[in-house]
Amino acid sequence: MEVQKHPHHVTHKKKSKEYFLEFLMIFLAVFLGFLAENIREGVADTHREKQYMISMIEDLKEDTVSLSASIRLRQQRKEMLDSLIFLLGPGKAKENGNSIYYYGRFITPPIYFFPNDRTIQQLKSTGSLRLVRNMQVSNSIMAYDRKMRQEIFEYNDEQIVRGEIREVARKVFDGEVFSGMTPSSSIDKPVNNPQLFTSDPALINEFVVEVQYLRKANQNQVLRAGELFSQAKELIDIIKRGYHLDD
Repeated sequence: MEVQKHPHHVTHKKKSKEYFLEFLMIFLAVFLGFLAENIREGVADTHREKQYMISMIEDLKEDTVSLSASIRLRQQRKEMLDSLIFLLGPGKAKENGNSIYYYGRFITPPIYFFPNDRTIQQLKSTGSLRLVRNMQVSNSIMAYDRKMRQEIFEYNDEQIVRGEIREVARKVFDGEVFSGMTPSSSIDKPVNNPQLFTSDPALINEFVVEVQYLRKANQNQVLRAGELFSQAKELIDIIKRGYHLDD
């Protein structure tokens, strides 16, 4: 009796159509898996991008508060610097010792601005800046970062000027009077009209010149802080519009 061969017998040869169908099924399985993985990563990246932007807004809001305080303090310092220069003019120093010592001691402490750059640093150090697909937001973040670093750089120049003022101040002011003005963390205005340690016009002029340099450095910082404040507010609005974020 003749035995028929089963179509799936080991000796059975597959037709080209069967090979094509098997290839197609494998291809579709791999492709769909790849597509699903891309979709999953895309959703995860979109979530991370939005979280970065929420964090960025929080940082910027903290910066605006710090910048506003810095501007206010620097505007007060400008008034003190102007008053000190005026009071050290010819014929005025002997009658205004209280104010001169107070302004002379108050103008030298630093006015710090510590930017909250945690999100910017994370974006740059981890390569996550690529996640920010909104080019206007990405460019604005980098512009803000440059402006922020510029202010910090100029602050270093101000530190040098303040150091030079202190060098001249020790020749012009009485150290005992300065010591009596700081019984605690605050600076108290002296009484009894204390006189300068020297009446040498050349030394007093040198001190006034240094004060002029500090006045200019302080003005620059007010300008930069104002620009950075405006840029931070604008960047907050850009991010909110770009990512549909509400307060």
